[in-house]
Parts: sequence; structure tokens; C-alpha cells
Amino acid sequence: MANATQTHLVTMVRELNRVLTASHIEFFLIGGSAIGAVRDHGLIPWDDDIDIGIKRENIPAFVAAVQQSDLMDHYRLIIPGETPDYYFPTYKLLLDLSGTDAPVDVGTGFQGVFIDIFALDKTYANKYLRRTHQLQIRLDQIRLDLAKGVTNAADNLGAFKNVVQNQAKQKSKQQLFAKYLRDIQKLKRLKKGFIYYNFGSPYAWDRERYEAPEVAKAVLIDFEGEPFPVAVGYDAIMTRTYGDYMTPPKQADQKPKHLE
Repeated sequence: MANATQTHLVTMVRELNRVLTASHIEFFLIGGSAIGAVRDHGLIPWDDDIDIGIKRENIPAFVAAVQQSDLMDHYRLIIPGETPDYYFPTYKLLLDLSGTDAPVDVGTGFQGVFIDIFALDKTYANKYLRRTHQLQIRLDQIRLDLAKGVTNAADNLGAFKNVVQNQAKQKSKQQLFAKYLRDIQKLKRLKKGFIYYNFGSPYAWDRERYEAPEVAKAVLIDFEGEPFPVAVGYDAIMTRTYGDYMTPPKQADQKPKHLE
């Protein structure tokens, strides 16, 4: 039986689907939500958020469609680089329940229920070139973490530790975050030799990558009683990310990960 958070999530994702479909904006259920669609035909029973992926080239249209819709009567759109004191690359559609007894997101401190919208960015298909891009983003993250007060963020950098620490001291959090976002998007004009990548992923390098043919189009799969788009290459994507995604984790691991 769905809990209050999941009841809100189902309502939210149906409303978002309505707006994006009407505006002809391509999106996919990804991550645990894609697993839920394929394996459970709905939310994973213990899940506490919904994950959506949108190619970077469609993000401006997504933002405009949401901001011009009736969704803004009920929800907040959290936008990286625009929402104050928010330093993550992930967009969020938030049902703000501040001041209530609703759970709080561990990562951001937002109180309420949210859909995560991940921009899928272009990076190099060539592994060695891709590593240079990934390393640049990782160093951006470390500088930002240092500026946010995570004092041990650079501890694994060896001889580069002092250099990165000094770089972090020379810029504000806002400046460091702006550079982080620019570097994530730096390859958006690539016309060939690219894959899509979720730089907001919690997983190790390359686990959540998307080969271009895998996200060339969507297939519709039943999710909470309605058809929702999942990337055509979902099996390859989720096998790469999760391994045997059709087998649920052991009971001890069947618990929410974001809200407390």
C-alpha cells in the first residue's frame, strides 16, 4: 500500500507527464523509477522519489513548459544556478511542505516530496577523452565541497591537494558552482563521437552512461496505471548500472534513501 509520500509522487508525475507530453518534450523514467516501471509497473514499494532524465538540449523547453503551466500553482521548480543556496546539478519539482511533519531530504534539506529531473549531458564516447571530462567535473565538485565547508574533500588528491584547496579559497560558492555547471555542459555542441551521461549520478564513473542509440527514442511502459516513457535501450542501461535489476535487493536493503 502506498504511503503519503508515494501518493503525492504519483499525482506529481502524472501532472508532469501531462505538461511535458502536451509540449512534446521528450523525457524518460530513469534509475529506480525505470526499474519500478519494468519490474513492478509502478513505484518500487520502498522508493521515496521519482527519477526522470531529459537530454540537455531539451532542458530549456522543459523549464519553460513547467514555469508556464499550472504546476507552478502547487509546486516549486528547483533550478541549478538560479535557486538560492542550492548547489546540485539536478532539477527538482518540489511539493514544498516546509513547517509540517513531512520528511526532509537528506541531501538538500528540502522538506516535502520531489521528482528529480536529471539533465543527460553529452560527453566523449572515447573512454580516454571521457575520463578527462569526468576528472574535470570531479575537481569542480571537490572545490565546491571545500567552499561549502567539507574540509576533507581533497584528502585523496595527494600532491594536488594544496593546489585545489587554494583554488577553492579564491572563488565564492556561487562562482565555483557556475563553473561546475559550465563544465558539465561544455560538450553540448558535439555532433558525433558522443554519449549521454548523468553527471548528477551517485554511481561510479561510467555506470550511468547512455549510448546514443539507447536513448534515441522511448517505449511506453505501464507505471501506476498509466503509460510512461522509458528509454528504448533500458535493459542495457539498467544492466550496466545495476546488474540483475529484475531481482529485488535483500529485505534489509529495501528502505528509502532520500527522506528521513
